[in-house]
Amino acid sequence: MNRQEELLERFLRYAAVTSQSDPKATVVPSTPGQRKLAELLAAELRELGLVDVEVSDYSVVTGKLPSNLPAGRKAPCVGWCCHLDTVDVNLSPDIHPQVIRGYQGGDICLNAEKDLWIREAEHPEIKRYVGDDLVVSDGTSVLGADNKSAIANVMTALSIIKREGRPHGDICIAFVPDEEIGLRGAKKMDFSKFPVDFAYTIDCCELGEVVYETFNAGSATLKIRGVTAHPMSSKGVLVNPTLCAVDFINMLDRGATPECTAGTEGFIWVHAMTTNASQA
Repeated sequence: MNRQEELLERFLRYAAVTSQSDPKATVVPSTPGQRKLAELLAAELRELGLVDVEVSDYSVVTGKLPSNLPAGRKAPCVGWCCHLDTVDVNLSPDIHPQVIRGYQGGDICLNAEKDLWIREAEHPEIKRYVGDDLVVSDGTSVLGADNKSAIANVMTALSIIKREGRPHGDICIAFVPDEEIGLRGAKKMDFSKFPVDFAYTIDCCELGEVVYETFNAGSATLKIRGVTAHPMSSKGVLVNPTLCAVDFINMLDRGATPECTAGTEGFIWVHAMTTNASQA
């Protein structure tokens, strides 16, 4: 099996494990599928010769590929970190990937029965991949490339390093759950088991892209409590929390939003709003 085939085989195997995270859950991991994937990866890491492989109570997987450098030679300890969960966007939690060999351009039919397509007019970026093999979903779910593709890359890289006997220092691995719902898994890491000099979080971005600054510095929740009153007797009494929220949003700088900024320009992203007659 060549590298490309190994990478694809691993991705399809990991994608088959349902591991959507659940923002409504109060435990970590938020879904049992993430534990299943964690145990699968831990077993594979052991097979690859990693040591100190553990799956914590929170389904954080850690392990180390010990240095194979000659005595007296040292190298920094490098960490590779990926998340186990896939995002929940109100589609099917079960992923049914399909491989398109030698993409020839044009629209991609994901699901003929449901008439689901990736339209080139809507996604012109697919033109860059003419001639490549593509992996897509059947349109009823996300593909799960975020972040199963990263996991497949890390596992394949470890396999190549071991198989080809490439020289390396210590390489530490961490797979964490519930990244998509607020980095909950990363907050449960025991960093004594990830003693790295520096680390890379492997996630899904453009091929060759390296991000060295965070795009999202913090978040805030604004709570508005209104004053309820019957419409027939609300004059001078009613305070509508929905309208207050809209007024607040309208005071924000419309030019300082993600769709109007680039590079290291700061932005404000109004993520969601939930309101009723008494609060927002």
